[in-house]
Amino acid sequence: MSGPLGGTRVVDLMRFVSGSYCTSLLAALGAEVVKVEPPEGDPYRRQGTEWVKGESALFLSLNAGKKSVVVDFRAERGRELLEQLVASADFFVENSRPGSLDRYGLGWPSLHARYPSLVVGRISGYGDVGPDASRGGFDLNVQAESGLMSVTGSPEAGPAKIGAPLLDVGAGLACALGLLAAHIERLACGTGKLVSTSLLEFALGGLSTIAAGYLVSGVVPGLLGTHSPNFAPYGGFRTADGWIALSGAGSESLWHRACEALGATELVSDPRFSDNAKRVAHRDELTAELESLLSQEPSAHWIALLDEARVPASEVRGIDEALASPQVAALGALERLEHPRAGDTTVMAPPLRFDNCTLSHQRAAPLLGADTASVLAGLGVEPAELDELVASGVAVVA
Repeated sequence: MSGPLGGTRVVDLMRFVSGSYCTSLLAALGAEVVKVEPPEGDPYRRQGTEWVKGESALFLSLNAGKKSVVVDFRAERGRELLEQLVASADFFVENSRPGSLDRYGLGWPSLHARYPSLVVGRISGYGDVGPDASRGGFDLNVQAESGLMSVTGSPEAGPAKIGAPLLDVGAGLACALGLLAAHIERLACGTGKLVSTSLLEFALGGLSTIAAGYLVSGVVPGLLGTHSPNFAPYGGFRTADGWIALSGAGSESLWHRACEALGATELVSDPRFSDNAKRVAHRDELTAELESLLSQEPSAHWIALLDEARVPASEVRGIDEALASPQVAALGALERLEHPRAGDTTVMAPPLRFDNCTLSHQRAAPLLGADTASVLAGLGVEPAELDELVASGVAVVA
């Protein structure tokens, strides 16, 4: 398979969004990602609200580019086959609860002793150490406990989660980054590393600018809705026909240009808004002033004026509008793949470009057990034994 990671093999025991997103990136970069599934398949094969000819859109979106091998490593022969797969791999990745794979000899100390050059990756909810290490945690739970929800909601509506699972995606990206760094080091010294990250650690990283203010002042930021605790105006504002996101506080010159573009130069000399700190302190009054003005015209009118003044501003779009935008089309961010059962499917392309070309997933998400026969044949499993494994339920072949 072509790509920067061409010629490498990933044994993938990941599930759910964070792990599946991580390994989809590795597959797009050219690695052979062997997704090892239990006989019942990855949980997301049976989850979600949208289906395409019996296939979960959720699974299709997260597993493009991978191979599916079904071996039940709870059975002795399945465990032996998984061991052979790991022995052939460059990377082994999983996101089970810390310690849960130790009884199968798949914990870091055991793997490193047997395969010193293997790079091992882990994603968990709360990290590998500390009192919460053994707890399971999905994106929602970690948004709540990290403090992220406490600054995302509004006083009127209460705390709110981010609409998309960005902690899952971010932890997947962080793990992929760590795996690539460990791979570079392994090429130099021959020794593998354990790379671990968690949704909590990514959430805390994302809160760094907000946490910085608290760590200095001791003031706990409250529910700000779309607004920032550090800058104003920086948030969502109502117009005559919707909302715009206005970033008019990156510098004082930017604030002045925003006021000129909006025809509100009197705000520049208003003592309540004379610098960013005062605008933050009087955010509610500033928001009221701006929305009183913005409500007089539709969003497109204001965006045109702000764009001309080089003030970052955007319409708040629906998913349909966003995915249909010319910019998304120019980036090639939507990729069409042919699935053996679902047919022509569309997924999000990997968010990376090389030589100004968007990466491709190269193949659609696999059917359950689509690659069991070919991968196990590469390990020396004869057709007769494969038939026995299938008959006993240890393996599944699509």
